Amino acid sequence: MNKIIVAILAIALGVMACDSGADKQTKTPLVKISAEEQGHVYLDGQYTGYTTPTELKVSKGEHVISVTAETSKRYMRQEVTINEDTEVQLTMKDVPEPKVWKALWIGVQEVIGNSVDGQCSSSFSQEELDAGFEFFQWSIDKQFHPFSYNTTKWEVERKDITTPIELHKASNTWFTLEPESITELLPEVKPGNYDAVFVFWRESDGDCSFKSSYFGLAWTDPLNDPIKTGYITIKFDAGDDINKNINWYKENDPGVWVHEWLHTVGENYFQNCGERLPEKGGDGLVLHAAEKYKYTYPWMDWYADFMSGRVKDLGSGNTYCGIGPEAFLKYTVRESALNQ
Repeated sequence: MNKIIVAILAIALGVMACDSGADKQTKTPLVKISAEEQGHVYLDGQYTGYTTPTELKVSKGEHVISVTAETSKRYMRQEVTINEDTEVQLTMKDVPEPKVWKALWIGVQEVIGNSVDGQCSSSFSQEELDAGFEFFQWSIDKQFHPFSYNTTKWEVERKDITTPIELHKASNTWFTLEPESITELLPEVKPGNYDAVFVFWRESDGDCSFKSSYFGLAWTDPLNDPIKTGYITIKFDAGDDINKNINWYKENDPGVWVHEWLHTVGENYFQNCGERLPEKGGDGLVLHAAEKYKYTYPWMDWYADFMSGRVKDLGSGNTYCGIGPEAFLKYTVRESALNQ
């Protein structure tokens, strides 16, 4: 009898051992994630909805575990092979080199057009152009870099055009500076040289007015334009004191530059790179869907989440969309223009 009991126990233990081994082989690994600075956790470029420290069930194989540090606005990432339960600790040593994005800022000294009162011109002084350029650089430092968690490094070149440029009259009240008007004077604006071109011109000057209901216009599909470059035209109302008006924007609507640029990469470009961005707004533009996603004016949280890939999907509590740091590290418009 005792021999029978021992045999049964041996068989049972053997079965348990086999089950334990099988469980170990099929078990989804648990990854404990921490960082020296608290931040949001991403898995393979997608925001998980969690902040550090946290634990995630992760399938076996190659993965990118990353964290956006909220204080320093840096992005820490590790490429890891997951075969079993493990710990991933991220430090500032895991911050990658940023991707260089190149911008050309163009200050237009004088524009000419047929306003409602006849042909007239509007012009900036050199000091006013300098103030506009400083405003743009301020936005690069305050929004472009931190919203991407410094995965982008913008190299900005400036060129001023002193030759008067004729405005294109899109309607009775809409005036724009078309890319063709710029490339005639600056032939270096061509595929592969820049990721974005920003053109800054004066809306009104004395009795000459080209006022209309927009601050800036952006061309939304750069790789399908001849210059294969993000193109933005800014029509600025300098008033009697350009610095006073610039300060108003800084205090009340500080995201105007990043808003226009995001149109150039957030409507078609990153989607064509394979990234999943928010749904379109009522006017057919993705960037104008902020209210649809419950964001409010002046939209700074919207721009930040849009660029960091942390826009919560509609009707979902745990999935997110947007550009994201990994996408910024992979792609630039100018590189895509050449590779295309």
